[in-house]
Amino acid sequence: MSALWNIGAAVLTALPAICRIAWDLKWHEALQRESQVHKTAPTPPAVSTPPAGIRPPGLDGITLIVCSHNDLPLLQSNWDLWRGQQFPDHWSAEWLVVDDGSEDGTAEWLAPLAANDAQLTVVRHSKTRPGKKDALAAGIMAARHECLVLTDADCKPQPHWARDMVEALTAETAENAPHRWDIALGVCLPDGGPALLTFDALRVAFQYAGEAAAGRPYMGVGRNIAYRRSAWESLGGFDAHADLASGDDDLFVQDAVHAGMQIRLVYPSHASASNHVLPSPDWKDGWLRKRRHLTTAGRYGWGTWCLLGLDAILDPLIVAAAVASPLGLLHKHVWIPMVAMALAAAVRAFTLSEFSKVWSKKAFPWWRCFLWGPVRWSLLVIATVRNVFTSSPTWTQRAPTSRS
Repeated sequence: MSALWNIGAAVLTALPAICRIAWDLKWHEALQRESQVHKTAPTPPAVSTPPAGIRPPGLDGITLIVCSHNDLPLLQSNWDLWRGQQFPDHWSAEWLVVDDGSEDGTAEWLAPLAANDAQLTVVRHSKTRPGKKDALAAGIMAARHECLVLTDADCKPQPHWARDMVEALTAETAENAPHRWDIALGVCLPDGGPALLTFDALRVAFQYAGEAAAGRPYMGVGRNIAYRRSAWESLGGFDAHADLASGDDDLFVQDAVHAGMQIRLVYPSHASASNHVLPSPDWKDGWLRKRRHLTTAGRYGWGTWCLLGLDAILDPLIVAAAVASPLGLLHKHVWIPMVAMALAAAVRAFTLSEFSKVWSKKAFPWWRCFLWGPVRWSLLVIATVRNVFTSSPTWTQRAPTSRS
C-alpha cells in the first residue's frame, strides 16, 4: 500500500509539469498549423502590380489609423514607415491620424502634411479622460473606408505589414462563409529593451496567438489589429467597457467572440510584413504598463478566466513539487516529478524560442526562456496583488510614448 501511495503521489506531483508540456505543445502545434496556411512567400511585387486575385466585393478601401497624444518625436521617427505602407494601385487607401489633445506641436506639424496629401486625414480630438478609446472611436467614425488597420505611434511597421492584415481580413473563412473575416489579430513584440520585459511580451503573445491559432481567440493588441468598421459598429464600439482606460483590444475581441464573429491570427508572410513596437524606455514604464494591462482581467469571461488562471498556477505548482519532492515530503520517487519538471522547462524554452524566430525581430535564445520564466511569474504575482490593494495606474501616470 505504501509503494502504491508513493507512485500515486509521484504522478500527482508530476501532473502540473505534464499539463504544462501538453499546453505548450498544443499552442506550438496550432501555430505551426497556421503557418502552413500563410506559407512564407517572396517579397510582394511592386505597388503598381495587383496581387493575385481581385479584392472581394464590398471592400471599398483601407483606412490606416494611429492615435497620438504628445507623441510627436515618435510620429516623426516612424512616419515614413507608416505612411510608406505599400498597396496595389487598385486599392484605395487612407492614412488617418487622431491628434488626441496633444500639446507638443503635433497639430502644427501635421497641418502642412495634410494640406499636401489627399490620402492623409487628421482628426483633432479633445482628450477628456485617460485612455485612447475616445480618440480611436473618433478616428473610426471619421474613416472613409470599411477596412480599418490600427497601430500606434511607437511602432515600426514594415512596408507590407498593412497589406498582410488586409488580405487576412478578405480571405475566405474556413467554411467559405460569404461575409469573410471580421477581425484580424497580429503580434507586435518589442524591438529590444530589457530582457525580462521582452520575455514577458513574448510569453503573453505566445499564449494568445496560440489560442487564436487553435480557434479560441480571447485578446489582441491594439498596436497590430485590423477589423471591419461594420463589426465595430455592431458591437457598439467600446461602450461595453468605456469606463476602463484599457480594453480596446482584449475586451473588444472578447465581445466579438461572444457575438459569433469570425476572428483569425495573421501569420507574417515575409519579413517585410512584420510590425514591432519600441521597448519601454525604462523599468518603471514597463511595470506600469503591465499593471494597467491587468486592470481589464476583471471583465474577462469565466472561460478565459479558467484558461488564464490554470495557466498561471501551473508554474508555482511545478516549483512547489520540485522543492517538496527532494525533501521527501510527499513521496520517495523523486525522479518522476524532477524529470517532468525538466522536460516542461525544456519544452517551454524550445516553443518560446521557436515562436520568437517568426514574430520577433531578434530571436530569443532558449536559455533566456529557461531562466526568465520563474522571474516573470514572481513579478506577475506582485503586479496582481498591487492591483488588488492599490489604485490602478492610468494613462496619465504613464509616459506618453507608451500607448499600447
